[in-house]
Amino acid sequence: MSALAMFDDRDLPFIASLVDVLVRTEGEPWRTGVEQLERALSPVAPNRATAVTSALQRLAGGRKRYATIARRARGLVLGAPVFADADRFDRLHVASRALGIVEHELELLLWSDLPRERAIELPGGRPSELEVAALANVHLIQRALRRAQTVRLRMWGDDGSLLRAAIGRGLLATAARGNHGETLLEIAGPLSLFHRTSVYGRVLAQLVPMLAACDRFELVLECETGTAAYTSTLVSPVLLPLAPFDHSGSYLASRLARELEQLDRTLSVRVAPPPLVAGPWLVCPDLVIDATWFVEIVGFWTAPYLARKLARYRDAGITRVILCIDETRGCADDEAPPSVVGFTKRVDAGAILARIAA
Repeated sequence: MSALAMFDDRDLPFIASLVDVLVRTEGEPWRTGVEQLERALSPVAPNRATAVTSALQRLAGGRKRYATIARRARGLVLGAPVFADADRFDRLHVASRALGIVEHELELLLWSDLPRERAIELPGGRPSELEVAALANVHLIQRALRRAQTVRLRMWGDDGSLLRAAIGRGLLATAARGNHGETLLEIAGPLSLFHRTSVYGRVLAQLVPMLAACDRFELVLECETGTAAYTSTLVSPVLLPLAPFDHSGSYLASRLARELEQLDRTLSVRVAPPPLVAGPWLVCPDLVIDATWFVEIVGFWTAPYLARKLARYRDAGITRVILCIDETRGCADDEAPPSVVGFTKRVDAGAILARIAA
């Protein structure tokens, strides 16, 4: 068992020197800044060097603006090849007048939407080394999650947002109450699946910034290779950015609730009710309809996972439950049970009402 190595206060002077490199190269193409950063980071482990570079890139602006300008500039300048300098100058001159940009700057902007050619901008001024270290830690944890087969998380002081985020994103997650008031969350890692591993890994990584909302947490990542098994751990406190407000976790549920109420004005629909206790486990319905029907939207799934979920609802004394599964996110070659409601992109509210009326 090994602890995940995070950036902390001891790394701040070194990170500050890297921020100085970024400030000195402001206005130049990213490839210039990256070359200088790579020289400064040469003694650092590759995964940590990549994490810091990624954090610095996230703090620099201009991505959308350069993408728009570059496309417009190429549309005006490129076309049939020109072989004479005069023809080339004339084409640049016409394009520069149309865009209101002088010729030498226009040439620099032609490919500025490419990551290494975009000019370095610091719209918020010099980034704080604390901010860079926090974002680099997010990168390191996300990288480790994408290589895990099982993710176990113990959380104290979670207001339910992280648990709801995991369930709302359709992760293969099981929740329980611990013996000391904590919430236990076990999530299948990407390497435990047969299909959709890359997509699943990206979705799982979205949980990392929300760890900052917990008073305390313990993260255990388990992985087995063909020749060995290893476990990585991470225990708070960890330097992380402020936890963001999660908008996407309940998007599908809120949309389904609105559509249900539009189809039947007499319905009482509650979004994101409290988790239900099922023995040692917790189940998290997304909707409660008329206080009797419980609806859960499931993203990634396998047939055994759905069977366990239904069994835990029965353990909680809930028999009127409807599982809505994303038909594009099956993680094995399983057939979906006939009792579920399948969907792609959006859940059919009419199918839910038909199931209730049956």
